[in-house]
Amino acid sequence: MHATQRTTHRDPRAWQSALERALAAHGGGVALAHYPHVANAFPSSSPNPYTREHPLLDYRELKAWATRRGWHVRPAPEQASREERYRPPVRFTRQPSAAWHPSH
Repeated sequence: MHATQRTTHRDPRAWQSALERALAAHGGGVALAHYPHVANAFPSSSPNPYTREHPLLDYRELKAWATRRGWHVRPAPEQASREERYRPPVRFTRQPSAAWHPSH
C-alpha cells in the first residue's frame, strides 16, 4: 500500500520511520534534518504560531526518541536561512557507543 503525501503528512510514525532510516543510512557522526521533517515526526500538541504549514516540534519527545537510538539532538540555528529563523534545522550527533545503552 502506498501512503499518499496527505496521509504521510499526518502520520508521525511514518515520519519517525523515515527519520530513523535516514539516520541509520547516514555514515557520519553528525547529521542535519530540516525542521518541518522532524516536526512532522514529533508534533507538539500546541499550535505553531509562525506557520500553519507544519506543527511545532515537541523537543522532549524528540530528545527521548533520539537518545534511545544513540543520538544527541539540538537545534542548529547557525545553519538556518533567514526564512528558517523560527524553524532551524535539527542537528543529530551520534553519542559514543559506551555512553548510551538502548532501552529494551
